[in-house]
Amino acid sequence: MIKLTLRNPETGKNNTYTETFVSSRHLREVVEFGTKTEKGELNEVEQLDEMITIVASAFSSENVTYDSILDGLSSNKLNETLDGIMTQILGGSDEDDESGKQKAEHTKSH
Repeated sequence: MIKLTLRNPETGKNNTYTETFVSSRHLREVVEFGTKTEKGELNEVEQLDEMITIVASAFSSENVTYDSILDGLSSNKLNETLDGIMTQILGGSDEDDESGKQKAEHTKSH
């Protein structure tokens, strides 16, 4: 599951979008992006644009678009948010890591 919270610039309110199914096609897009980046085929602007495009395409909501991500995420959270979602698409999850840590701590204390 992936989740994205975007600020609506018209209302100033935050809207959270959740996607419970992430297709293998999205995984492939993230892997392909990583390969291009490692080979130095993309400049910084192209990397950012491609990350935004990949993340937007992973959500089925028509409210999650390239423009809504650019307008709805603060500049200091953009890279962190995009990286986090792309990591989750690859099979990692900050939420899974946290719940795993909590389970391990709970097990240790009993």
